[in-house]
Order: sequence, then C-alpha cells, then structure tokens
Amino acid sequence: DGFQGDERRDGKRKKKKMGSRKNNTATAVAFFPLLAILIQWNILIYSKYAASALSVIRNFSSKRTVSKSALYVSEVHIPAYRTTKLPFILSNTNEELHNDELSSFCSDEDSASLIPYQDGHLLHKTNQPILTRDECQMIIDEAERTCERIGWTTSRHGNYPTTDIPVVELTDTLTFLKSALHERIYPLMRHQFRHYLPDGRKLRVADGFVVKYDAEGGQKELKPHRDGSVLSFNIALNPSDEYEGGGTWFHSLSDAVKIEQGQIVTHASALLHGGHGITSGKRYILVCFVILEGYDQWSMRFYNQVRNM
Repeated sequence: DGFQGDERRDGKRKKKKMGSRKNNTATAVAFFPLLAILIQWNILIYSKYAASALSVIRNFSSKRTVSKSALYVSEVHIPAYRTTKLPFILSNTNEELHNDELSSFCSDEDSASLIPYQDGHLLHKTNQPILTRDECQMIIDEAERTCERIGWTTSRHGNYPTTDIPVVELTDTLTFLKSALHERIYPLMRHQFRHYLPDGRKLRVADGFVVKYDAEGGQKELKPHRDGSVLSFNIALNPSDEYEGGGTWFHSLSDAVKIEQGQIVTHASALLHGGHGITSGKRYILVCFVILEGYDQWSMRFYNQVRNM
C-alpha cells in the first residue's frame, strides 16, 4: 500500500508538471502576437523619430546650402565674371604700371571713412570729385542717347533690379572708364581697403552700369540688398540739386550716405545697403561690382566676415 501510495503521489506530481508546461506553452503562444505588436509599434515610433531627425538634417543642410548662395562673389562661383570682366581691362602692356601709380585721391584727408572693422573701414566716400563735371555729363548723355535706341534694362539683377544700361553698351564711356579705373579708382580702392586686400593689384570690375532714378514714372528707390562681389562703388553723375532725396542707405548706419557730382562711395559688397528714394527729379549714378581676381576662397571668407556688420 505504501508503494502504491507513492506511485499515486508521483503520478499527481507528473500531471501537475505537465499541466504547468501546457499552461506555460499556452501563455507563450498567446504572448507572441502581443510581442509582435509591441515590436511593430516600437519600429513605427522609431521610424517616426528617424524620419523627423532626417527631416531636421535635411532642413539644416538646405539652410546651409541657401546661406552659401551669399558666397557667389568670385569667378569660381559666377563663371560669367571670367567674361564680363574682360571689357574693363586695359589691353596695353602698361596696365600694371597704371595699377602701381599712386592716385592723387588716396589721401585720407580727402575722404570720410565709416563702419570700422579690424584695422580699417568698410565704407568710404570722397570729399572731392574723382570724375570731372564734363566726364559725368558725357556718361549721362551717352546713356540717354543709347537708351533712346535700345531702351533701359529693368531685369538684369534678379531680385533687386535697377533701371540701368550696361557700360559695355556705351562705347565712349567704356573706353574712358577703363583708363579711369586704373589711373584713379583702383589706386583709391587699393588704399582704402589696404588692411583687407591680399593683393590690391588684382581688383577687377566684373559688372558696370549706369542707373537712372526718376521720381516721375520711373524707379525711385532700390530695396536693401547685398551685391554679388567683393567691393562695390557708385559715382554721382548729376548734381544733387537736380533731385530731392537720394543717396546710398546702409543698414550699419541706419542712414543714407550722400555725395555730390563726381564723388565716389566705395564699400564692401556684403554690407546691407539700398538706393534711398528720391521724391523729385532724376538721379544718375555709375555703379560697378569689383572682384579680386584669383582670390576666390579669400573672397568668400571676407564676404562672410563682414556681411552682418
């Protein structure tokens, strides 16, 4: 009897273990679908996070790409400059001699320097004319004669167009300007921006044009913008008593810089600036965008360094 009782007890234990295993198996079988759901749910969450992170990365990259568009200031970034600079270069062998001559306009007493940066200034205006009255009038007259025939352009400069005529369309003006650049303007700019330029002999005009502001039915102002070059300059072509308002407005100054006929304003192209509106009359200016030939990387760095001044 004792042996039989032990057998019965062992049988019960075996049945109990078997039942426990069946229950564990059933639980495991029931748990697997739930586990699969949890895994899918986690994958979905992580996928969303991954997609969100990828979106942030793409947006960041996109912003960086957009910001780099402001670096288009040299021949590497604007290949057209390799061609557009050519008409402004003297063809004779004395070009470098002209570049090395010291302009009579280089005296610091003859100009006002504004917007200090490091050891120099990013904006300058002369206190005396760099072009004579007759030279200025010659440019205006040729521009008006030419535009009677081919018209003023109004869409050459993308988002910030001016009513202008390219200097390359003005035969006499182009011939005169090539000499004036090397004899007067380049030496002046080389002196004014000597603290920054690695080689001032490499200054080259990449685009030059005569702008016309007209308070009666024409363009009255130019919204704030930055130029696509390293340096820029504009020369007043007609007397200030022929119009009201005008001048070049600079964000750094919260004011407009005004000059008289023949005087020149030179500045870093990256500075935010615009054409201050006129309320009456007509205003003519000669504008040029200047690059530094062969210094593409330096041009990008300089532009970025001063663009928020």
